[in-house]
Amino acid sequence: MKKITPLIILALIMGTNVFYAQDHQSGSVIYEEMVKLEIKIEGEMAAMMKDFPKERKSEKILWFSPGASLYDSHNEEEAIAGSEGMWHGEGNVNIIMKTPENKIYTDLIKKEIIEQREFMTRMFLINGDMPEKDWKITGQQEMILNYQCIEATNTDTSGVVTRIWFTPSINIPAGPGQYCNLPGLVLKVDIDEGKRILEARRISFDDPGKDVFEKPDNGKKVSRDEFDTIVAEKMKEMGAEGSTGGGGIVIIRTRK
Repeated sequence: MKKITPLIILALIMGTNVFYAQDHQSGSVIYEEMVKLEIKIEGEMAAMMKDFPKERKSEKILWFSPGASLYDSHNEEEAIAGSEGMWHGEGNVNIIMKTPENKIYTDLIKKEIIEQREFMTRMFLINGDMPEKDWKITGQQEMILNYQCIEATNTDTSGVVTRIWFTPSINIPAGPGQYCNLPGLVLKVDIDEGKRILEARRISFDDPGKDVFEKPDNGKKVSRDEFDTIVAEKMKEMGAEGSTGGGGIVIIRTRK
């Protein structure tokens, strides 16, 4: 990984190749999402730990244009395949992992976000502004899919560090989910030292068309604070308090 000075970073941002600026304004990015799993087992069932995956991978897609972006599961088949169930032992333990039906629409002109989030089988609709995080450009750079990317970091109030890499060569302030609003397309996100990683695997500049950018409208309308409170209270009820950064929690109970 190379290091560059802020002056060179500014040149990259302001002097982006004209070809990209003119012709690479719409398209799609396929991201691979990897989430490390924190397994909490109730009862004397530690032996089954060896059979349970320690991480989970899935594919997401970001459609982007100069005016809007939409972040979603890659396709219906991927979303269905994300539902996994298995029985352990003599059929007394049921382990189910299901890919949530989440969508995030971003109005890049008005700088607004509409987020459809599924939590505990309930659907929520969260409206808000594009995040204005205090990103710190580190001067590090990395090649991702042959695009020169610049690293920026952010540390939240709980101490979790998020590192992102964006490319000024694709001058669209979009990215996977809420990791956006930077001077270039975000191609990689690393949350809490690898507990959750999103990395671009394929980029296409085929015009997705206007019909792709449909605003999600399914779910109970809540504010961001209201949604965070609902999640925190439910996790406390399930005995999964505390932050896991970008990781996931799997709670296993016996079925009597």
